[in-house]
Amino acid sequence: MTVAVVLFTSDLRLHDHPPLRAALAAGDEVVPLFVRDPGVRAAGFDAPNRRAFLADC
Repeated sequence: MTVAVVLFTSDLRLHDHPPLRAALAAGDEVVPLFVRDPGVRAAGFDAPNRRAFLADC
């Protein structure tokens, strides 16, 4: 069994995410990984609605 890890770096879109498509094609299982980067907050892109969306996901 092969396991592929997909790193989501900026959003959680599934319909147009090339690494996710490649992982689904190559692996038996896919582990999605999203890392909350403190640099995003420091750059001013950590809006309340974005935080809420990520928390709900």
